[in-house]
Amino acid sequence: MKTILLLVLACAAFATTETEYIQLIHRIDATPFGRTLFDTIYLQLETGDPLDRLLNTLSDLEDRYQQEQREDDAENREFQDSCNVDISAYDKDIANTDSERISLEARLEGDLYPRRAIISGLVTAKKAEVKGYQKEIDELDADRAAQHAEFEEIAADHNTAIAVLTEARNIIKANVEATSSLVQKKATQQVKELSQEHISLFQKHIKESQRKLSHSKHMLRYVPIMKLLSQIASKAKFDDSTIQKVIDLFDKLINEVSDSLSLQRFAEDKRVEAYNKTRKLLVIALTVAGSELANAESDFASVSDIIRQVEASLDNTNQRLDLLHERRTDRWTQCEEAAKDYADARSARDSDRQVVSDTIGLVNKALRTLREQLALRQAAGDKI
Repeated sequence: MKTILLLVLACAAFATTETEYIQLIHRIDATPFGRTLFDTIYLQLETGDPLDRLLNTLSDLEDRYQQEQREDDAENREFQDSCNVDISAYDKDIANTDSERISLEARLEGDLYPRRAIISGLVTAKKAEVKGYQKEIDELDADRAAQHAEFEEIAADHNTAIAVLTEARNIIKANVEATSSLVQKKATQQVKELSQEHISLFQKHIKESQRKLSHSKHMLRYVPIMKLLSQIASKAKFDDSTIQKVIDLFDKLINEVSDSLSLQRFAEDKRVEAYNKTRKLLVIALTVAGSELANAESDFASVSDIIRQVEASLDNTNQRLDLLHERRTDRWTQCEEAAKDYADARSARDSDRQVVSDTIGLVNKALRTLREQLALRQAAGDKI
């Protein structure tokens, strides 16, 4: 009974093992490489090649797979090491370039741009200052020209008044002297008054003087005096006493106008002196402001040129940084693709090597079952 039980168990174990072999054969045959390998084995079995030759062939194939894998492993390690070196170099270059970019941006934002803004404000202020001084000088010159023109007009009016008064005085004096010359021929006779003819000539000159003075806005105050003298000349008798009073009056008026002209000239000289002093100070201030403006504009041009150079360097740095990132990404992608290809190749080679290894196991342990299954596949039309 015990022997029967052991026999049953042995049969059951054998049946289980054979089923597992058949399932393994089916799995191998389901792969393209396994199917090709089974085709080759079937032909060798049919031609009666020695079993050792088949096993040697399979062992050599398994060894070749292992050797290829070792070579592929070494090649992959070397390639991935070079990837790590290249990517580290790119990372270092990127870090250095980015540090350079930060330094350039800091120089622009923290120094050059603020300095240019300050200098620009200084240039604007100095331009306004120069413009202001020039405007003051122009206005001062215009005022001086107006004052000089007014003085020339005043002087001309004064000279006209002096000429008119002097001519009237001279007419009276000349007529008196002429009359006295005639009278001296009569030893016993003395002239007491001007003739009507002389008076008429004097009145005519007085009227002409009134007309001239009426066109002189600065000497209008003498027009009523001349008018009064004309009225006196028409009514009064010009004896020696009266004539002398008139001459004295004209001398007084002439002196008054001359003194007024002297005062005007003195005032004009003072105005010229003040003008020259003020203009000199303004010209000095304008020169200083102009020099400061030129220096500020030179500084602005200099800092602007530096900014253009730094901005150009920053553009180049950004372009280099973009290129480094692009190259790093390309290298990273290349390395990752190579790693994936390596993994896929290793997986495929491992799968094929396992097929060979499993096939060697089948040949060694289940050759009868393998032969039988391959024969069934051929009989079923290449399908097990």
